[in-house]
Amino acid sequence: MIAGLETISEGQVEIAGRNVNKAEPADRDIAMVFQNYALYPHMTVRGNLEYGLKNRGTERAEINRRVAEAAEILEIGPMLDRKPRELSGGQRQRVAMGRAIVREPAAFLFDEPLSNLDAKLRVQMRVEIRRLQRRLKTTSIYVTHDQLEAMTLADRLVVMNGGLVEQVGTPVAVYDRPASLFVASFIGSPPMNLVPIDVLRAADSESALALPAGTDMVGLRPDALLVTKPVEPSVRLNATVELLEPIGGESHLHVRLGGSQQTVVLTVPGRPDFAENANIDVFARVGAMHPFNSDTGKRTD
Repeated sequence: MIAGLETISEGQVEIAGRNVNKAEPADRDIAMVFQNYALYPHMTVRGNLEYGLKNRGTERAEINRRVAEAAEILEIGPMLDRKPRELSGGQRQRVAMGRAIVREPAAFLFDEPLSNLDAKLRVQMRVEIRRLQRRLKTTSIYVTHDQLEAMTLADRLVVMNGGLVEQVGTPVAVYDRPASLFVASFIGSPPMNLVPIDVLRAADSESALALPAGTDMVGLRPDALLVTKPVEPSVRLNATVELLEPIGGESHLHVRLGGSQQTVVLTVPGRPDFAENANIDVFARVGAMHPFNSDTGKRTD
């Protein structure tokens, strides 16, 4: 709808203060960066950058200025005379971004631009895109299924499920207070543990849980579950160790609650020595519990 490829049924889309509901895609002053780079293989990098500007009748001096500026920003100057087949995946994605930058649009649309890159390159390009956006100060809409990209790149998140908006907010606000079970399960890595209230109460060895009316599901981030009793209020849960995953400076501890089949994940420091099937106590921080209703899928507080 923003790009003009779908018809708007109601409301309006404004780009740079201009209503574009009836504007053709080419007249909306936006530039898109796609997942598959969409470069012309027979053209050099310079040719790819210049192509759209030439079609619009931009003067040669202005084309040269924009290409030189984009090449400097993206550090692709030495590649201007190469063909796309001579470039790595990351370099091709830089060229694709460069082709959008030379447009000097009112807004950028990024459609999962990092999906074809390997894990290491995705991290590098994620940082570069963030730096680029801050430097250009141009509104950018970035579509991704990767919650880590969403959390690290966004100033404002729009979490969608089946075409419907589930929550809008800053990354920190969405992480700290997910509005629905879908958002809770999507944002965060490892994802939030979602535990039925009856399982939690069965595993609670010493207290009654006081939660808002209508709560039948509780969300707990992996760092809200501890293996040592915290100073702050907490609930002690009986658990059985299933698996320990060392991931460097910390580990992910998978435990089964209270003899049930409900498994939760804890983030624990270092590489603790927990034997499989060992019975341990896990402490859930009361202040970090997220109450939900499974029928509505929404928070109850």
